[in-house]
Order: sequence, then structure tokens, then C-alpha cells
Amino acid sequence: MFSNDKTVAGAQKIMLEILLAVHKICEDNHITYFLNAGTLLGALRHGGFIPWDDDMDIAMPRKDYERFLEIAPEALPKDLFLQSRDTDPAYQRPTVKIRKNGTLLIETGETGNEKYHHGIFIDIFPYDYYKYEWFLRWMNWGSRVRDRKNRYKKGTLKRLLVTLYTNYLLAIPAEILIQTRKYLIKHREYFVDEKYEFMSNGLEMFRNRITRTKDIMPVKYAEGIFEGYGFYVPRNPEKFMTDFYGDYMKLPPENERITHAKLIKLEA
Repeated sequence: MFSNDKTVAGAQKIMLEILLAVHKICEDNHITYFLNAGTLLGALRHGGFIPWDDDMDIAMPRKDYERFLEIAPEALPKDLFLQSRDTDPAYQRPTVKIRKNGTLLIETGETGNEKYHHGIFIDIFPYDYYKYEWFLRWMNWGSRVRDRKNRYKKGTLKRLLVTLYTNYLLAIPAEILIQTRKYLIKHREYFVDEKYEFMSNGLEMFRNRITRTKDIMPVKYAEGIFEGYGFYVPRNPEKFMTDFYGDYMKLPPENERITHAKLIKLEA
């Protein structure tokens, strides 16, 4: 279900083109991936894109993700670009994107003056295995602490009090968690055991959904699930989405059905 906005719909069609190219590479090289986040939500709820959505997400188990990063630069069509910290030094985000050359998409939080590639894209997230649920909850606590003050307007008493609470009373435990996260990111061998009960995005992504490995792996092929095309999804996509969003079939209020890109150009 493409957007009614012709520009957004055009961007969505380019994203679908990128996803089809990634799917082919994964099929040809026996690389596991699955539709993730809002893309899987769109597949289950809308049969394709969420009409107002302007991004696309897939995920891969860490080993498959690393293999994809090795293979993709040569295997991708020439009009696509694999963007990472290695291939685009000005780009320092932890996510990997596949960009369409000759297009433009400026995200919220970007100015458009950054020196990295700004083409229309899809995101690829690495997923790791985790032994303990409490560990994931602890990591999420750190993210909530960091972002808590942003819930309140600048200049308000609530923001001041929350800032004092997070920056001073929680400064030491939050810093311990940050340093622990940095250490563990360097030692990914802790998160490669496929027998571990939980699976979630890598620690570099900060937000870690708590999903059981058995609800993701092995992934399954779903014929015609997204805009009439078949792609791979988690083993139990409904449970995966419930863990991710709760009541994922409920539409958000109309005032929240908005695109997030500041600027989209199908030809830049």
C-alpha cells in the first residue's frame, strides 16, 4: 500500500527496489535476514508499506550481517551504495544503510549539509544472541535514563528536575553501564551462541527489544507478504511484533500518521 503522496510513494518504490536487490544477494549467498520493525508491521497490517512510512528496516543475525558486509559492496547493482563507517568515513552512525545513488532523503535530525551520502535507503540491523533477560532490561534502563529528560519541554521545572536526577544522582550507575556497553561491543564473542534464549539488536543500537530466539529463528519465507513480493520474516512474526509494539494492529491517531523525512528527491 504505497503512500498517496507521489514523492513518498516514489521513495517507497525505490526502497522496495533496494530490498529486492538485497533479498537476491542473500538468497544467492545463503545469508539469513528478516523484515524488521515498521517494515514487518506494514507487511502484517497493510500488506506492504505503512502508507505514511518513509523508511524500511531489515535485520540479520550477526554472522550473516558480517558476511553480507563482505559480499555486498561487489554484489550490489552499481546504482546502490552500502553505507557504513568504513565505506563512508563521514557517516558515523552504527546502522548500515543501502543507498540509492542519484536520490536524496534528509532525515529528521539532519541538516543536509553532512558530508556523507544522503540517498534514499533501507536500514540493516545486526541481531545478537543474549543469555539473560535481565541483561537486556539493564541495557534498556541506560537508554531510558539518557532519553528521559527529552520527554519534557526545555525551560520547564520537570525537565530541570529530571535533568538533575539523571545527570547527578544517576551519573555513576549510568556511566558504569555506558562503559560496560562499550567493553561488550568490543567483545562480541559473548553474543554468538545460538543456544541463548533471547535475541535482539546489537548493543551498538542502544534500544534492545526483548524477544525469544525461538520466535525469530529459523526465519521463514512468506510469499507475497510485502507489496505482492515474498520476503523472509521471523518464525513467529505476530509474537515478534507484539514484543516490539504491543497491540501492533491498532492504528495510531491520525495526527501521528506522518512521514519523518524533511526532504525527499527522487532525482538529486
